[in-house]
Amino acid sequence: MKIESLSIKSSTIAIFGMIGTTAVVLSLLAGSYFKQAAMDAQMKSLSRVIEVASQEMLKKVRNRTFDLGMKLGHSPDLISAVNVQIGKDNTGSTESLTQLLDDPFVNGFVGVHEIDLDKIRVYNMDLELIAQSSAGSKDLGDTIAGSISTVVANRKAPDRLKAIDVLWMSAPGPRFSTLVPLGGLRPVGYLEIVVNPVFNLPDIGKITKTPVHFYSMSGTPLDDSDVMISDGYLPVEFTLLASDGAPAFKIIGYENIHELNLEMDQTQTVAISGFLLLSLCVLMVALWLFNRFLFLPVSRMT
Repeated sequence: MKIESLSIKSSTIAIFGMIGTTAVVLSLLAGSYFKQAAMDAQMKSLSRVIEVASQEMLKKVRNRTFDLGMKLGHSPDLISAVNVQIGKDNTGSTESLTQLLDDPFVNGFVGVHEIDLDKIRVYNMDLELIAQSSAGSKDLGDTIAGSISTVVANRKAPDRLKAIDVLWMSAPGPRFSTLVPLGGLRPVGYLEIVVNPVFNLPDIGKITKTPVHFYSMSGTPLDDSDVMISDGYLPVEFTLLASDGAPAFKIIGYENIHELNLEMDQTQTVAISGFLLLSLCVLMVALWLFNRFLFLPVSRMT
């Protein structure tokens, strides 16, 4: 049949057929788009979960270092030794003071199994180093973290009794420090508790309930996890920043996209099936109305 001889009925059916085909194609494209959008949203959500878990991990470290710092900061023996050393204008022997600072490494402390104590240092009120523990890392140097110095220099006098904690970059790698006043309400100096946060990084995976791997910013693995990551997991990268904004750790979490794909495929199938069924019903009703009020009257007239 030539196109010039097409009837109104045939033309209308063809038009509705094209509309139905277009609806099928658009529904499939929309389903794929929303599936990808849901996947991207899930990845962003996991990144935020890792960020929150990282802050919770640092909070746990902060609580332990603060407890240890306050315990040592109120020690009469340590306060007396610091007063003696200050009275010597920092020129006398610091052996007795060093022994007191080594005591937590030797005899332990509350929460010893929850943090990796790296160094304990004592400063005067001008943040000049008086003494430090002989135990712990030998590569931290004698200078306090710049982010701590900045906070101390910019805060008001009433705030000098408040503790300060920062994640900072040292020569051996990122370190977490808590600075507390030494001597209670009448401080004679400051006490810095330095820990290695790498020890606490696995706590992030325990919080997120997902496989997590940790790397230094140079790409060196920091964990000895033997968890095998299959093809059904999608990596999500998060960078944990130090207090001064410098990148400290690269954390990669893995999202089980197999389960997510199953849920999305089921949702997509139900949504597309419902949309197509509704479109088919509307087209059938439209064709019936056209046939009842247009095609039949025109046929009778013809």
